[in-house]
Amino acid sequence: SFFLADLVSDSSSTTAFDQRLHHKLVSPNNLCFNAVRSLFRESASALDQEIITQEQELAHETRSCRVLTHWIPGRIEVMGKHTDYAGGNSLVCSTEGRGMAMVSTMAPAADKQRKITIVSVLADGMEHHAMNSAAPFDVNGRTVVHHTINISDDSMKKDDIANKDWRIYPSTTIRRLEKNFGLFAHHRETTTTDEERGYHIIIAISSNLPPASGLSTSSCFVTGLFLVLDSHLEMRSSHLYRQAIGTADEEDTIYNLSTYLGNIENGTCYTRQKVKRTGIDDTTEERNIVLEGTKQGDGVGTFGGSEDHAAILMGKKRQLTLLSFCPTRPASFAVDQLNGLTVCNSEDIDTESKDVNQKSELELPSKLVFVIAYSGARAEKAGQGTEASIGYAYASDMASKAFKAYNACSTAAIHDDEQKKLHTLADSIRYERKKQSISHVTSCEDQVKKFISDKVLKGSAAVRDDDHATVADFGNLLTKRFEQFYEESEVLVPTAAYCLAESDRLQMLGPIVDKSHRNAVNILKNQIKETAWLPLWARGIEHQLKTKPTLYVDESKKSEQAPRNLERITAFASSAFGAGFGGSCWALVYRDEAEKFLLQWRSAYDEAFPANGSSREFFITEPGPGAFLL
Repeated sequence: SFFLADLVSDSSSTTAFDQRLHHKLVSPNNLCFNAVRSLFRESASALDQEIITQEQELAHETRSCRVLTHWIPGRIEVMGKHTDYAGGNSLVCSTEGRGMAMVSTMAPAADKQRKITIVSVLADGMEHHAMNSAAPFDVNGRTVVHHTINISDDSMKKDDIANKDWRIYPSTTIRRLEKNFGLFAHHRETTTTDEERGYHIIIAISSNLPPASGLSTSSCFVTGLFLVLDSHLEMRSSHLYRQAIGTADEEDTIYNLSTYLGNIENGTCYTRQKVKRTGIDDTTEERNIVLEGTKQGDGVGTFGGSEDHAAILMGKKRQLTLLSFCPTRPASFAVDQLNGLTVCNSEDIDTESKDVNQKSELELPSKLVFVIAYSGARAEKAGQGTEASIGYAYASDMASKAFKAYNACSTAAIHDDEQKKLHTLADSIRYERKKQSISHVTSCEDQVKKFISDKVLKGSAAVRDDDHATVADFGNLLTKRFEQFYEESEVLVPTAAYCLAESDRLQMLGPIVDKSHRNAVNILKNQIKETAWLPLWARGIEHQLKTKPTLYVDESKKSEQAPRNLERITAFASSAFGAGFGGSCWALVYRDEAEKFLLQWRSAYDEAFPANGSSREFFITEPGPGAFLL
């Protein structure tokens, strides 16, 4: 911990906090350090001023207290569009120098209540969130909002119903943690003070992630809030947490935590399967541990997965991570390049690990960096009724219905015990591969893909709703959604990782990512014109984008991409990412060409799509360390 005054200070002298931050960021880049240090200074200033406004409710002088400091990075979804909640694969990393700085303290409360106050320095363009929660102060001219949740008050249970703006995130997270663990319960167990003593935790936040940009600001908030509260209240030390999530020495603990944090956002129950428990008579039994949720969609308003939380927690310098989901776990593959790219998921093959040549962790070649283009179109998923929340719900709902259609057509053929094990589209793929003794996927005709597609089409009538005119229309939509999922998760994600793992394979990467982006535009239909266009321009194939009769990328217009020359730089690969319906795109370029490419990309975008007041942003980043406590 550090003294609040040390964080607020803008002295040119190096403090212990500065030294620690330099060490944890693992970056020689002064721009990165200065950006993050500035965020911590803003958070500390907001905390300092909030303490002044709350001084009547605090039991003693708090401004001289020690504070905890957490860094929570954003994430880049390199590959894996709408795959995680259906049990698929993703390739992700956390962002260097872009994220949230959280500064917090816990002090005795004079009124014996247990409260948590969130103080947030709003990013430019987010002032509309201050309508009902503005603080009586600002930080460097930026609007500050605050919100207090009283754990001792039953009205907390209604908080996320009443508040559909930024407050839905702390309300949802705190309500779920209280429901599952009892936030102050373990703290009371380990203190010698009176159980009726009140406490007030104040958490101040400042971020340089563009708001609602697809860089996971929402998951940063939820993940960071958990880490801060755990640091103060030691939830990880409780017996229930150790049983349900795991202990520090268990390898799957961080994966389980990622799954649980995803469950917080989507409102569903968390289940850890087959946990060994020893009874009083020393007998051992296995049983499932369940942390009760609310209901699907009663989290922050979307039914997503745990990809973002995993990337934020597990990030490492220059590292990309391959993951599978439902539950979250490392993914690895055997990739054969001899006869085209042939992929075998390690979960589908009974061979020694030496045959698996694409491990879960891979290092991005040092000569490459990401350039991020935030389109300026906000993809706000929280709450009901936003374009992004409606679109996101549609994409996840279609994946769910595709699985139900497969199940409806397969029920008679699957033994009851096997049927119970299938919960996602990815489960159906694993099952059919095992049943048909097919472990590999090729870019040519795929027997398992065709088999499941046929079942989805046949079973679509059983899950059709009234929003679709005909069974045929609905069946075709479900089939396309499954095929997009299959191709993205089973083929494009692992082959992209394979190409990125070695510099001599980079030239194969572009067409793979192009196909992923094209499927997002043409099949998922989760892109707007801006985010459809940006990656195509980065690749020199912007002429493929068509807008009539609908927005789509025309494969028949393939041609040589723009030549690499001094006048125009083209990216090795580029794609939109995140939930879609606005947000951001990434492009992978040489480090020494990144600044020039960024200027060219931004200039071309401004010309093609005049800003009209939107707060677009372009910046350079690379894989950075995951969330940490200094």
